[in-house]
Amino acid sequence: MYIADVEDLLTWHDRLRVSEHALREAHKEGLWGKDIIYAILNGEIVEHYPERKRVLIAGPIVKFGIPVHVICDYADRDEIVAVTAYIPNRPKWLNEQTRGSLVNSLSS
Repeated sequence: MYIADVEDLLTWHDRLRVSEHALREAHKEGLWGKDIIYAILNGEIVEHYPERKRVLIAGPIVKFGIPVHVICDYADRDEIVAVTAYIPNRPKWLNEQTRGSLVNSLSS
């Protein structure tokens, strides 16, 4: 199964769960569980990790007017699990959808 967008991700699974780890990481950034859910439902997939059955979603956070990244695992047929969430920082991310040159040069 190839996940093209968030709608595909949600269509193929019955539940969406936010892990304790994702909640802890979000709280470090001043975010709540509802912010993670909102980002997933209103975001877009910017990276695919098919070998791990995961996607990176970049979505908005209304109260701050900034994007958040959420890694979602879809290995379980019944549920999608938000495994971590964070606010993307430079130089690792140029913007919410583009990795920075430092990261690109390290992965080459």
